[in-house]
Amino acid sequence: MEKPRIRPTFSIPLSPGADEAMGILRERLRGMDYEECARSKGRCAYFFVDEDERRIWSPHLSVQVEPKSEGSILRGRFGPHPELWTLFVFLYTAVGFLTTIGLMLGFVQWQSGMTAWGLWGVWLGLPGLAVLYGISATGQKLSAHQMEELKERIDMLVEGLEAENSSPVPGSQSES
Repeated sequence: MEKPRIRPTFSIPLSPGADEAMGILRERLRGMDYEECARSKGRCAYFFVDEDERRIWSPHLSVQVEPKSEGSILRGRFGPHPELWTLFVFLYTAVGFLTTIGLMLGFVQWQSGMTAWGLWGVWLGLPGLAVLYGISATGQKLSAHQMEELKERIDMLVEGLEAENSSPVPGSQSES
């Protein structure tokens, strides 16, 4: 079983140019039954899970089509909804700040010969980071089938647009 990654990504090389590819994808999207679960502007598109299946841990898929020397490349990134992502970034930052300040304060207290009560920030912060990571991993496991569904939607939209005999994209990761 693959370990959870923060915001899994994938890349698909396409043979048409970026603007042409995005136009084709928009046109194909109009005929799909999940059109109301997608938004697009410019070279970006966002895909959401159907509203009746949406939960707090449900992912959304952000897609960008970028120009390449020959054709274009579609880059997709799974993530929680922006509001939830902002909350997690805030919590990670707050707990990291608590840990860092506790470590610095505790070290200064220890060096000064005082009781190093500031180290409690470290003893609270490290498990806090582990708990946040565990919550993230659990959310990804609960939404794995929804991520696969969103990826299948993209695969259907780009069918026939993939660049032939293209080498793997450097730095790309497979979907999870």
